This record gives sequence, structure tokens and C-alpha cells, in this order.
Amino acid sequence: MKLLVMSDSHRNIDSMLYASGQADYDAIVHLGDHIGDAQKLRQRLPDTAFHMVAGNCDFLAGESELFLTLEGVKILVTHGHKYGVKSGLGILLERALSLEADLVLYGHTHQASVRHERGLWLMCPGQMERHDRFLAASYGIAVIGGGSIDCGVVALP
Repeated sequence: MKLLVMSDSHRNIDSMLYASGQADYDAIVHLGDHIGDAQKLRQRLPDTAFHMVAGNCDFLAGESELFLTLEGVKILVTHGHKYGVKSGLGILLERALSLEADLVLYGHTHQASVRHERGLWLMCPGQMERHDRFLAASYGIAVIGGGSIDCGVVALP
């Protein structure tokens, strides 16, 4: 199963449409900060499975955390603000370990990152903002199944 992972879209629906047209995927995961963008994208892609969480800019728009099992892989999905991810991943890592997660998808930092730590994968796909002069825009791809996980980040032009 292939997941297209996006976060911090901040009303950059064109970037989301671009990313969704670049890769084959089985589901889209939106990690918050303008969850309404994901809802609009879902309207345009009605046959696509969506998983989404609310971020700190979403103001009571939905759940701030999901725990999914897809293809036998346990996935913690969160925006990350409640775990202080801008100051480090320690609290998020402990939460994931307590859930026996295999993969953590988080956002909030706007900085793309993929790492394997203490037996699990952590991926932040970055941000969808193409006009940020300090950080590049990017999205993530997670391929899961058969007991394996492969994560990567793709820069937007």
C-alpha cells in the first residue's frame, strides 16, 4: 500500500493537487493545519481513501490523532503540536512506543524529515507552501506492506 502524505497545506490546494497528480497511491494522509484543504481535495478525488487529523490552526475541526493499522503496519498519525515536535521528538517517540507503532506520521515543524529510531519510522513530509523563502515545499510517500516500511520525501518544484 502506498500513502501520499501531506501536512501544513495552509490553503495551498494547488500544491496538494500537484502532489496528488505526481504519484500513484492508495490513500492520502493529511497531517493538519488547514484540514479544510484535505476536505476540499477529497471532494475532487472522491474515489480516494483519506485519513486526516487536525492541527493547531484547525480549531476543533477534528481529531488530533489517529491510530491506524494498514497492511499490518501500525501507524500513529498526528499533527505533532501536542507533542512539542518543534522542540524535539522525544515525547512523540514515547507515545508511539507505548502504542507499539511501526510508523509515525507527523507535521507541524514544516521541515521534512525521515528517520528510523528505536525500531520505528518517523516521517514529517514538510509543508505544502511553495513560497516560503526559508523552507522548501515537499510531501511524503510511505510504502507499507509485507512487514516492510519505506518512507521518502519529494520536493515540490
